[in-house]
Amino acid sequence: MPRLPQRPWIAALLLPGLLGAAVAAPPPAAAASVGAARWLVPAYANPCCDGGPALWSALIATAQTRPQQLAVIVNPDSGPGASPIDPNYIAANGQGPLTTLAATDALLVGYIPTDYGNRDAAAVRAEMTRYFDAAYWRHTNVRLDGFFFDEMSNELGKVGYYRDLHDHARTLSANALLIGNPGVHTYANGSGQNVYTAADYARVFDVLVLYEADDRTVNRDYAAPDWLGVSGAAAISFIAYDAATGMRTRAALSRMLARGGRWLYVTDDTAANPYDRLPTWWNAQLGWLDELIFADGLE
Repeated sequence: MPRLPQRPWIAALLLPGLLGAAVAAPPPAAAASVGAARWLVPAYANPCCDGGPALWSALIATAQTRPQQLAVIVNPDSGPGASPIDPNYIAANGQGPLTTLAATDALLVGYIPTDYGNRDAAAVRAEMTRYFDAAYWRHTNVRLDGFFFDEMSNELGKVGYYRDLHDHARTLSANALLIGNPGVHTYANGSGQNVYTAADYARVFDVLVLYEADDRTVNRDYAAPDWLGVSGAAAISFIAYDAATGMRTRAALSRMLARGGRWLYVTDDTAANPYDRLPTWWNAQLGWLDELIFADGLE
């Protein structure tokens, strides 16, 4: 994808105790509701080893205290993997971290790679169906709430491909939450096709990830999506990694919220897999989301 154009800050953050008496007047009231925001956590670590045990333990603890703020992307093997599920997630006796997590009201969405619309649609549908097969979950009560379609193409010519996946998801669950991850804020039309429009692209899934990048890119290179304001358009998500300090994490969250983001994730992880552990400031972030105050136009 081409590098997105830089734009000035469209939002700034007032944090308790950060600006103190330097702020002589209250911020403008034009701020979106924070209450609707939810963490969208890519849990790409096997519960068996490395950072996996700590990640899943912390997610379960969060889900047991504030499940309404948590959605977890389940990714056993770059997708569902073989059936039944890897026993590190759910063992033969039906016990495991996913069983415990599913007992809360946190949302669980299954990871599905699409190779930018180049993956065989039948193979993708088969993986989606596997996620909804009781045998896959070892006949426990675990069920998914939807799908996370990674490597989503932003080409208008691929809208039909993703509509097919949308329709198949609805046959599996009428209320499935469908999240697409193009990782860029806008669409493209390299083929010059005239079948699908920006509105079609905006409506194909329930949520679209506008940016998946390091926090500085997410913060500085933002541009509003061309389809913003389309009736029935997807909700907005941002995913940022390499936020090396607590301040950078707060700044990223502030901007995400001010830009209408409601499905958020910010981590300081920088490895080849930036989602193999939770952020250093995970527990602090849970409180920060409640404290953030943001306003448009504040510099």
